[in-house]
Amino acid sequence: MTAVEPTNARPAIGSAEWQDILRVLLESLGMQTSAKFRLYDPLEDCAVIGVVERVDPYDRTFTVDGERFNLADITEASAEYTV
Repeated sequence: MTAVEPTNARPAIGSAEWQDILRVLLESLGMQTSAKFRLYDPLEDCAVIGVVERVDPYDRTFTVDGERFNLADITEASAEYTV
């Protein structure tokens, strides 16, 4: 018998992907640009879009529009550039 991984398992994030996430996070914080963060949720597709207002390394959270989110929940990040 083999173990079956649940379909809603948290995806593994490699170091290169985590570096990209951190780059987008800090760019949004420093340059006040909008970013999109896809967050892990076992029940639904979640994303946060906006400008990062604060990053708290002690709590491992970040704030967008006054709401705090866990850094560990980020599975993907992209900069939302406007022309």
